[in-house]
Amino acid sequence: MPKTGGEIFADYLIAEGVSYVCGIPGHGNMSIFDALKDRGSDITLVKSRHEQSAAHIADAYCRASGEPLATVTSIGPGSVNTIVGLATSFVDSIPVVAVTGGPQTYMEGTGVLQEIERHADADFSNLMRPVVKRSFVAHRGDRVPSIIARAFNEALTGRPGPVHVEMPMDVQSIAVEAEALLPAERRPAGRVRPDPQEVERAARLLISSERPVILAGGGCVRADAAPEVRALAEYLQAPVVTTMMAKGILPEDHVLCAQHTGACGTSCGNALTASADIILAVGTRFAEQTASSYVPGKSFNIPPTKLVHLDIDPYEIGKNYPVTVGIVGDAKTGLADLLDAVQNLAGRSLDRGDYVAEVQGRTQEWWKMVRARWRENTLSMSRVLAMIRDAMPRETIAIASAGHPQIQAFQEFPVFQPWLSPGGYSTMGYTLPASIGTKLAKPEHPVIALAGDGDLLQTVQELHLAAELGVPVVIACLNNAGWVSIRDFQRGMFGEERPVAVDFLKADGSSNAIDFAGVAKAMGCEAETVTEVSQVNAALGRARSSGGPYLIDFRLSRDPSDTENINVGHWDLPKPSYLGGESDG
Repeated sequence: MPKTGGEIFADYLIAEGVSYVCGIPGHGNMSIFDALKDRGSDITLVKSRHEQSAAHIADAYCRASGEPLATVTSIGPGSVNTIVGLATSFVDSIPVVAVTGGPQTYMEGTGVLQEIERHADADFSNLMRPVVKRSFVAHRGDRVPSIIARAFNEALTGRPGPVHVEMPMDVQSIAVEAEALLPAERRPAGRVRPDPQEVERAARLLISSERPVILAGGGCVRADAAPEVRALAEYLQAPVVTTMMAKGILPEDHVLCAQHTGACGTSCGNALTASADIILAVGTRFAEQTASSYVPGKSFNIPPTKLVHLDIDPYEIGKNYPVTVGIVGDAKTGLADLLDAVQNLAGRSLDRGDYVAEVQGRTQEWWKMVRARWRENTLSMSRVLAMIRDAMPRETIAIASAGHPQIQAFQEFPVFQPWLSPGGYSTMGYTLPASIGTKLAKPEHPVIALAGDGDLLQTVQELHLAAELGVPVVIACLNNAGWVSIRDFQRGMFGEERPVAVDFLKADGSSNAIDFAGVAKAMGCEAETVTEVSQVNAALGRARSSGGPYLIDFRLSRDPSDTENINVGHWDLPKPSYLGGESDG
């Protein structure tokens, strides 16, 4: 039976087990949406209010569940809007399949409405190229089955990431003699196992070390390697330090959890990675933030610290630090093989009691430092985060993106399973749509969105979607009336009197703080405003029991003593020479 390109695509999604498609219909993708409508019992359409949010919803769904979603957007600006979301997924290696409309193949280059064609006919895919693993264009209907199957393969295999498929309007609409392919017949099975000789070399180093540290990155989360991280750490009696992407891979009350390293890390995490004699790094690319801008001694001392680096992508091994052993492989199988090798060589669990006691002591000192900053009866971000943590169940999934909420939640909000944060791209606007995607993926888990007011403003319209779906997410708006993380950076770099363009003020200088509770209510959500510490617990109780989306607008202190982070790493932010910065002269 002949099928249109839109129908072939829809049938492939069903075969792939894709439950949701995120996007907004437009003239350039109407035939795809019509095909999806006919398959409504198998696929639910999630109508984001902005296309950036569609990509974030799909991204978060995959981070939470391990399963990819597709976005479908129209031709032109609607699809351009997805680029921020796809760049977020690309940097963090999250598979998303982004399908966009395109000009009719027989009219390419004529100036079809919303076509980009001055440098090349139907040139939209060039906009996508830097932020996806691959961009495909389906110029004929009979090529759609192969292209869609290859797109999912590209997204899900090797180092995962987003892909783009452009489907011209006529290809979506014209029926051809073709059927969707079966995913199982078009995708390799199994995981990439590492070289056994390199695994044995790494095992010998770890057994002989005195101060080993396991550095877990986002690749551990994507590979579902939490059990393997824990088992190896417990056998070696080695602390686990995480990057921002892997926060929660080991429950943060575990005796071997040593928090985080990097520019936004913790004192205990940085001290341990800087003093390690062996670091086993798994699924991390040693990005600038993780490595404290590569300043020796701040987060790492490689060398003399020896580095064993296990990663699915050989490009990352040796890129920023020299390796003693570099292993290409999947994080889950690689760690399992490494544990087997360590057990075979050592014969028993290793005894590092003094080292473990040091880890515990350093961790306790960190929490003392955090709580010492609290001022009585002051609604600071640090205090609110702690109260939210105490009020929410252990299995809560937390989400934060960009600015103080991301950094302080990374440092100060313990989690017991992986959280969600755009660690590589630090994307404003991620938190709210990501909370929706997370709740769709994990309906049995409480979800808390830790969103700054600047972050929330970027995609605030998705409160309307949350109300439409009825998703019971708690949105904690950490509202300090401005881009206060940047204000605090400006204060530190340029002086206390030099912050510029970071406060939300009226022309007369008075506060122009946004009534987010009013906005949320206008969009169909329940909401309230909290101004005092004494109001926090009752508000959280109402939010948890509401049964739908609930926003709490926490009006936080803006005093720098309450807002500035604890900075234990280093971030290279060059200061202008007229303020004492370095000069090439």
